[in-house]
Amino acid sequence: MIGCMEITGIETITYDPQSLLTDTERDIGLTTLRVKTDEGVVGLGETLPQQGMETAALHGPISDRVLGRDPRDISGIRDDLATYFNYYGHAGAEYRAMSALDIALWDIKGKRMGEPIYQLLGGKARDEIPAYNTCYDTEFDFMSEPIELAESLLEQGITSMKIWPFDGFAEKTRGQRISDADLEAGLEPLRLIRTEVSEMDVAVEGHGLWGLTPAKKIVDAVAEYDPVWVEDIIRKGNFTAYERLAEETSVPMCISERLVGRYEFDQALRTNAIDIAMLDVCWTGGLSEAKAIAAMAESNHLPIAPHNSGGPVMHFANAHLSAAVPNLYVMESIRDRYDGWHRKLVTDTLPVRNGSLALPEGPGLGIEIEPEILGHPGTTVERTTDSNSD
Repeated sequence: MIGCMEITGIETITYDPQSLLTDTERDIGLTTLRVKTDEGVVGLGETLPQQGMETAALHGPISDRVLGRDPRDISGIRDDLATYFNYYGHAGAEYRAMSALDIALWDIKGKRMGEPIYQLLGGKARDEIPAYNTCYDTEFDFMSEPIELAESLLEQGITSMKIWPFDGFAEKTRGQRISDADLEAGLEPLRLIRTEVSEMDVAVEGHGLWGLTPAKKIVDAVAEYDPVWVEDIIRKGNFTAYERLAEETSVPMCISERLVGRYEFDQALRTNAIDIAMLDVCWTGGLSEAKAIAAMAESNHLPIAPHNSGGPVMHFANAHLSAAVPNLYVMESIRDRYDGWHRKLVTDTLPVRNGSLALPEGPGLGIEIEPEILGHPGTTVERTTDSNSD
């Protein structure tokens, strides 16, 4: 009989942006979580982008409620925390912190059982994971060098990419209108990629910067180039507005990493505005909530496309989710991260090869923190421990 385990410590690692341990282009505010147990099994989690807020939640109300508990009791722990946080608004730093915890608990459970997480989520639904590249690229700029960027991705077997060519024009009008000249300038990289590198599919990201009226204009214009999807072209919050947009176009609508939890996704799904559901495991409640949202999307005959714009723990968590759910459309990846700074933080990076990810190997997530990170001058480590664990 397997005895009880106990959570004995919560440890967070944050990174000085000047150290270049994380993103070399911008500070993404990464927090790595380590959950320690009395058996020496350590689970990894991750969230972003507000380190101070998320670490405060982890070392405050979360540690108060999980130290001493059995880390395998994931459902009970997450429901207790969700109930507590819902009292004063669930969709904030507390839920992002809880997402990191949930991932770490699944990592512990997998390590304890000697199984990869995807096996605990129901087993594999595929032998490899289709992926696309989000173009935070340090070598090529998609606005000025779109062909070179697309061709370099093709050389790695990547045949789908995502760009955000209209973002730079939104600030002029607070996203309330777009001129014909700006519209044409935004269309140019999309046009060049689709005509000069015909093997490459392109998704268009909007980052929630536009009002409904200019969004219609943008979506109408990009339709000619058959995008994989248009993502978050208008701001989160009014699903009826998205429904109005979806009714007027055949372009697939992808929303949204900004939705938090199954209840917000349920509201969105009821509007018939979603063609592809994009969830973020580090924001929406962790792997537990992501699996539930994927099932909700499946019941509506819709696929998911996990958002994956973080660090290596997020990358692996998404891979386990993507391996297990039957209704995966494609998984996001960022070449400059898994082939770049992810290598500094963890023992494996799960790169995209020939357009796909292999299934993660090893128990739990399948990775560990590189030991030297804990003593690196560019990191800050904070610990909260159970005083009764000695």
